[in-house]
Amino acid sequence: MADDQVSMVKQANDIVEVIGEYLPLKKRGRTYLGLCPFHDDHHPSFSVDPTRQIFRCWACGKAGDVIAFVQERERLGFREALELLARRANIPLRRSRSPGEQNERLRLFDLMKWAEERYHHFLLTAPEAEAARDYLAQRGLTLDTIRRFGLGYAPESWSWLASQGERAGWPDDLLVTVGLTARRDSDGSCYDRFRDRVMFPIRDVRGRTVGFGGRILPSSPNASTAPKYYNSADTPLFTKSDHLYGLDQARSAGEKEGYLAIVEGYTDVLMAHQMGIQHVVATLGTALNVRHIVQLRRYVPRVVLVFDADAGGERGVDRALELFVSQDVDLAVATLPTDLDPCDLLLRHGPDAFRDILRRAVDALDYKLDREMTPDRLATVSGQQRALDNVLSILAAAPEMPGQQGTVRRDLILTRIAQRVRMDLRSVWNRYRELVRQRRKSSEKPQAIPASTPETSPRSAKADPAEVQLLQVLLAEPALVGRALAGVRLDDLRHPGLRRLLEIQYGLHAEGIEPSVDQLRLRLDDNPPLAAAALRLQVQGLDVPDRPAVLDQLMQTFKRRREKLLAGRLQGQLQSIPSDAPVPVELLRKLQEIAEEP
Repeated sequence: MADDQVSMVKQANDIVEVIGEYLPLKKRGRTYLGLCPFHDDHHPSFSVDPTRQIFRCWACGKAGDVIAFVQERERLGFREALELLARRANIPLRRSRSPGEQNERLRLFDLMKWAEERYHHFLLTAPEAEAARDYLAQRGLTLDTIRRFGLGYAPESWSWLASQGERAGWPDDLLVTVGLTARRDSDGSCYDRFRDRVMFPIRDVRGRTVGFGGRILPSSPNASTAPKYYNSADTPLFTKSDHLYGLDQARSAGEKEGYLAIVEGYTDVLMAHQMGIQHVVATLGTALNVRHIVQLRRYVPRVVLVFDADAGGERGVDRALELFVSQDVDLAVATLPTDLDPCDLLLRHGPDAFRDILRRAVDALDYKLDREMTPDRLATVSGQQRALDNVLSILAAAPEMPGQQGTVRRDLILTRIAQRVRMDLRSVWNRYRELVRQRRKSSEKPQAIPASTPETSPRSAKADPAEVQLLQVLLAEPALVGRALAGVRLDDLRHPGLRRLLEIQYGLHAEGIEPSVDQLRLRLDDNPPLAAAALRLQVQGLDVPDRPAVLDQLMQTFKRRREKLLAGRLQGQLQSIPSDAPVPVELLRKLQEIAEEP
């Protein structure tokens, strides 16, 4: 993707107009001010500069251009944010890699949107959908909710959608690819996968339909034999265990509330949103997993799991506790009254009753401890041992969070357990390690949890001020990179993140491409923290006066640093020479030259 396209998209999306669509801005002199959307801001500290086309929060430090704002606000990668802004400005983007594959993917999204519209229109208008409309009305869902979530109906016919697709010009293979139809083994003809079902579009976090959930109508002749719920199969757009129903509409409310609540069913989500509790999502018939947690953690620091008061709910808590141990997220558990799901609770007792259940959610570890560490069990040694092992076995099955953070988290958890079971912390640690060893030796292996991509950014280690200023200058004025090449080596930079940024700039310069911050972000789309750091450095560098003169001074600084290192090595060689041996003339000459350097 060429840099000129990035510039074109930025020029077509005025930063004041774009940010103004997200939050109120007031003009103050040359800039615009508002409340920062990235932290709890009560006094306007968020500044937007229309001349430089950058934003900056003077309180939390967030800064960047219009693409960076959309990235941060929508939780997107650089390319995704660029595409969103390109569509906003009606700019077609040329793609430098895999254009056919990308165009095909966009076509699949268009097909899913078309299918959603077909199902939705049929639900609202077709006489054959009367039973589906009655079912949704019985569930208490309003027309506004049905429209907002795009609910639809797939008629009982085996070929309704396949015929619709043929008339609309959609190839059979494409409908099969996205899981809307399947082929018969006998003659290769296509039949609809969803029949006589209320259709719940499953959308990604950007609101694009990627799959469907179908609920068989209770009045269907197949209701006793067909599965009650039937989800799309895995496709190039959809993997059931990766998505959360309603996240596209819940994430903003979740950010305001500070957490997202997870329920089990589509109608539970719909009814909660309908009654004004919008920070609610649902898994798609799967247990909460690491991929869900990683996705949720982008928006909220805390997750509340809403469980039924039964054995299934207890098993769900155990699985969730493993996630609590191994992931940087706070998990809490809210328990529903017996024989009530969230939708029924909301209809019978209203939104306040559900809000109260969410408010009374218990920390996942405390929830488990409360159920294991009962007074009866703690009254005997064998009961204590059994209760302790039940909790520690869950922790032993969980992969450890890497680094010092993981060690501290594990230590805090075991300390809490020791206090509750009234045992010495050392004994609890020893039993935990024993269970971990037993699990490793056994043939049963714990579920692998993908490690996070290491974040290499200038905040991950303390950086030398000269190295920071060098990147500020070069990112603010890329034309100076050629001059820097003559006086600054990559190994002059000790900080790994800053060295990586300089390496990319030098590489771009060698390829004849302007080493701008936008080109860096294209190369760093797999490392958002480092790309964000590059933007911050650029914004800071724009405030540096006479950048060429500053670069000359920095080049002298790095030269003196190299000479000092060399002098240290030469002095070491000099001291290692025996006292009765002659001193090499060349060694003395080099030391003399370094000493005479201005």
